[in-house]
Amino acid sequence: MRKILEIPPINENDIDKVSKVIDIIANNLDKDCTNQLNELQSLTGKSHSVEEFAEYWGWTDLDSLARITLMPEPPCVSDLDRSELEIIIGIIKEAFLSGEDDKGEYYIELLQKSMSVPDVMDCIISGQDVKAIADKILSAKNNVIFL
Repeated sequence: MRKILEIPPINENDIDKVSKVIDIIANNLDKDCTNQLNELQSLTGKSHSVEEFAEYWGWTDLDSLARITLMPEPPCVSDLDRSELEIIIGIIKEAFLSGEDDKGEYYIELLQKSMSVPDVMDCIISGQDVKAIADKILSAKNNVIFL
């Protein structure tokens, strides 16, 4: 797989710091969390909203959410070939089975940006094999109308 498709490493030392800030936000949704959001932005380099952390425990754990929050923005790779697409689909499927939500989220966003297909996750969770999912995504990409 090309270097541009590899996930950049996150600073493992920041996971605990980010977890604590997320926990404060999640437990104070009715209060002003501007300071905590600013702290997150300084740690992650990305803007965040309070809503991202509301009731996170209903869909993930704190460590996974901290990793997702620290994950850099994936690039748009407009020249993905079919074999790379199939590898990425396999990685996403495996990541969600093994509980590596951060890895799965990174590659879903990469595909959404790169393939201009808004329902990538619907394709991936369809239960089809990797080749059929790749066919579906490639077909959907060819039907996208840009305005």
